[in-house]
Amino acid sequence: MRTLKVIVGGEGNVGKTSLIRQYAKGKFSEARNITLGIDITTQEFDLEGEVTRLAIWDIEGQAGNRPNFYLGAQAIVLVYDVTEPASLQALNEWYERCRKYAPTAPIIVAGNKVDLGIRFPPTWGRAFAHFIDAKHGFLSARTGQNVSRAFNLLGRAAAAHARSLQS
Repeated sequence: MRTLKVIVGGEGNVGKTSLIRQYAKGKFSEARNITLGIDITTQEFDLEGEVTRLAIWDIEGQAGNRPNFYLGAQAIVLVYDVTEPASLQALNEWYERCRKYAPTAPIIVAGNKVDLGIRFPPTWGRAFAHFIDAKHGFLSARTGQNVSRAFNLLGRAAAAHARSLQS
């Protein structure tokens, strides 16, 4: 079985761990658990009839500048909190890091916590994604809205990237 490394990055408290838990276990917890360093979750999914494993690297928001976390990543999702504009602004720095350490990995931009209401113009997140040539989506770890869809998209992007590196 093939394993693809994907990164989930973004500032602390944007819901990275909650998104991963919702995707992998179908669960949401109100408890806030701070990721220390890195947490890796594996999840199998069906990719065109072939079972593929995603190794999902959940990077601590405060320790995002560790080059070895990014090496070998086949795709990246950058997460921001739709109730906190500073978390979107911070993705500029995350994007620069991603391009430095995983220069060709495709990136998806995800606005999390849409169940709480978007507290700044939704076009801001889309514009950032457009600027960095990434896809964009709105998600909710609490309700599960678009979570599976986003991780399936991430998995497909990772698989396509891995194939492009082999040819």
